[in-house]
Amino acid sequence: MAPANLQDPPTQRQAWIEYITRIPTIIGRPYEYVGHFTYKDHAEIPRHHQADITARRWRYFSGEINKRLYGKRWIRNGQGIFGAIATEKIPDYPHHHVIFGGDGLRAGLRRLDIMDMWEEAYGGWVRITDYKGAAAAIYLTKYVTKGGLVDVFASPRDRDRIKPN
Repeated sequence: MAPANLQDPPTQRQAWIEYITRIPTIIGRPYEYVGHFTYKDHAEIPRHHQADITARRWRYFSGEINKRLYGKRWIRNGQGIFGAIATEKIPDYPHHHVIFGGDGLRAGLRRLDIMDMWEEAYGGWVRITDYKGAAAAIYLTKYVTKGGLVDVFASPRDRDRIKPN
């Protein structure tokens, strides 16, 4: 889901900044956390499959967060966390930078709980802090111009609302 009008890198990055900072306004809930996630087994992830494998792992992990917060029927009920994710593709060391929020996220899961879930699932290093403003969105978008992957994710209820024009 990329914003429209993406030609040259500065224009592309600015479009992403505007889009990512506008998502909480569209959804009506704020971002709550900023996270950095690594993988313990990064050396075992084949370089030519890094993007697919890490994207699949993030989808699985965010699904686990949603199950803990909203129950096993979170998809059917249209609930879920939302946010933006940048996957940095340093050869042999893929990792994620994420800003995310959701209904009851802070009340339902402490950031330390989320960190423990990641360490249990993937054994990598993780750091989660409170979201404090647009600087995190600006940081995420630098990977647009560095060859990384930037994407957004949302609950089924919110997915159509955040699609760019």
